[in-house]
Amino acid sequence: MPISMRNQAQDRPWTFKEWVQGKPIGHPSHPMFVHFPIAYYLAVLAFDVMSRMEPNRGLILAGTYLLVGAALFTVILVITGLVDYLSMVRGSSKRKIATRHLIANVIAAGFFLTSLALRWSERTSAQADTVWIVLEAVGFAVVSVAQYFGGVLVYEKGMRVSTAGAREPDERPRAARA
Repeated sequence: MPISMRNQAQDRPWTFKEWVQGKPIGHPSHPMFVHFPIAYYLAVLAFDVMSRMEPNRGLILAGTYLLVGAALFTVILVITGLVDYLSMVRGSSKRKIATRHLIANVIAAGFFLTSLALRWSERTSAQADTVWIVLEAVGFAVVSVAQYFGGVLVYEKGMRVSTAGAREPDERPRAARA
């Protein structure tokens, strides 16, 4: 689908929020960017483990820069994710799962940012420090749980999937449920 510069249904330009949500391209933007930091985190962990088997300055430097790249992609993910999150009905099952997704991702980011901070001054070392590997392994485990919650939102709850505005019974605003 080509990028539409205007909301054809309402004959107006897209709002900033709609651009962030990915509406001009016809699908959500948040899932498009998720793969990069996840792949970077896994590669960093693999590079660091490999450097313990065979010391190599290139692996450590590459891992450090991958963590920087993951942090930059995380900024995009936070913006796109928060726009979706803030548009969810408070108290809904989707919002509860999204809150778990958000919290787990914040915790995982903390592990990876800590690893980045610890390794920055050592980025030309030939071998990864054990602390880095432990932080990255725990961070990757936590981010895997976070991604599970993201999958539940999309595949079980239909979050940001074209459902023509259909809602689950508990997705009605609180006032409508009373």
